[in-house]
Amino acid sequence: MEKELAEEVKELNKRISELEKMLSLLMKPLSDVRKTTESYLKLAGLLLDHGGLTPDFILPELKDPISQDIVRVLLERPEQNVSQITDLVKSKRGTASRRIIREKLSYLEEKNIIQKQQRGSRYVYSLTVDVIKKWTQLLGLNI
Repeated sequence: MEKELAEEVKELNKRISELEKMLSLLMKPLSDVRKTTESYLKLAGLLLDHGGLTPDFILPELKDPISQDIVRVLLERPEQNVSQITDLVKSKRGTASRRIIREKLSYLEEKNIIQKQQRGSRYVYSLTVDVIKKWTQLLGLNI
């Protein structure tokens, strides 16, 4: 009788262990959904509170509107040359001087906000890895 009871307890422990494994497998997707939902709600809250995601969220020290527009342009379209950036900023602001854009690009590069890379005979600009990380953390993506 004791032997049978011990076997039953052993069998129950085995089943409980299997159920715990199954439960943990079921909980993983729910945890992922929870994280995604939290990120979505955070993003929705930012959009409602501020009308959009602007560079001043991740770069509050960047007060200059032209520099903010450059960051916004490079966020939307990485690896743009000076002419392309000038045209894109012009489409947002109505006006943009290539000389001023070039000056702002130098400033942003000094501040480690953007980086310049040579592509063929031209230089293209993109946001630095640090800025991209800040942006993804703000969105709750943590890539």
